Amino acid sequence: MNSNPKILLVDDNPINIRVAAKILRSYNYNISFAQSGRDALQKVKAISFDLILLDIMMPEMDGYEVCEKLKRNPDTQKIPVIFLTAKTEPENVVRAFELGGADYVTKPFNGQELLSRVETHIGLKKSREELETINLQLKEANDTKDKMFSIISHDLLGPFGNIKESLELIAGGDVSMDNDSMQGFLKAVWNSTSSAYSLLENLLFWARNQQGRMVYKPKLISLNEIIGETIGLLSGVAKNKSITLVAGLEEKYQVFVDKNAIKTVLRNLISNAIKFSQPKGEIIISVRKEKEDWVVVSVKDSGIGMNKETMNNLYKKDKNEPRWGTRGEKGVGLGLIISREFIEKHGGSLWIYSEEGKGSTFHFTLKQNEN
Repeated sequence: MNSNPKILLVDDNPINIRVAAKILRSYNYNISFAQSGRDALQKVKAISFDLILLDIMMPEMDGYEVCEKLKRNPDTQKIPVIFLTAKTEPENVVRAFELGGADYVTKPFNGQELLSRVETHIGLKKSREELETINLQLKEANDTKDKMFSIISHDLLGPFGNIKESLELIAGGDVSMDNDSMQGFLKAVWNSTSSAYSLLENLLFWARNQQGRMVYKPKLISLNEIIGETIGLLSGVAKNKSITLVAGLEEKYQVFVDKNAIKTVLRNLISNAIKFSQPKGEIIISVRKEKEDWVVVSVKDSGIGMNKETMNNLYKKDKNEPRWGTRGEKGVGLGLIISREFIEKHGGSLWIYSEEGKGSTFHFTLKQNEN
């Protein structure tokens, strides 16, 4: 049996409640009771019940009306209702089922029958919830698969196709270039390769995380060092757009994190800021202490910003539309989804402030110790 399932007994007759409660409590059911329909509707607002035993004949509001209200409410419509009735006329039974009742038990109670009906419908509820969970997981897996195929077919094939065609022209001797032209060509190939590699890396990280295969090994490390390494890694990309990367670090910070995961977060957020910043702009990476041994890391740009609709859809895989950077760089939003998932794995949170035309600031929290 499920561990202490919660049952609500609704009957205006206290003797019926005592009899049913005694039978059910002997099998470790957690019993609450109500002596009117209104009282029952109030109780289901406060407690999540596994099953409701509902008398039909009650003053003011009968069991039929109570059941109808329960089934109209999305929060209570899935709770199985077993009617308690002294009436066994077919029309009463039919009405009970038409209103959403799962079963009925006649009074006076047969203890074994009551237990059998209760156990059956609590078991069915548990099975249904497990099936719904499996269906949700399957849907999420399909969404993940569809997102991956979309990225592979559109966002990875594009850059690799450009690289392949460009190299074929050079290798085939179809074009000749002076040194300056060759340098420009190599820079374009390097940009395409870097973009494709970063996207592929994000895709692999995301797929592993969705499958629960991402291994996290947190330890105490220097946040200043991680930020410095990431700025060094992206300095060339920033320089190509004449963008300045500034580390606004007032002191040295230690954080308890998985180094690779946080480097991925920083790389994604800073790359994103570069992508949507105007040339000659400035990106500031800063850290400040938060209460209870937490720090807040911020990546601030003065780029194109976002409206509320774009911000609301940032982390929705089904609504995350591609955005274009200030030099036509394509963003598919995957980096932000990964970043949020990685930060949440560390017990932190990631949020954004943005104003269209005035830039964006991404903030995330990290803990400074293991406890």
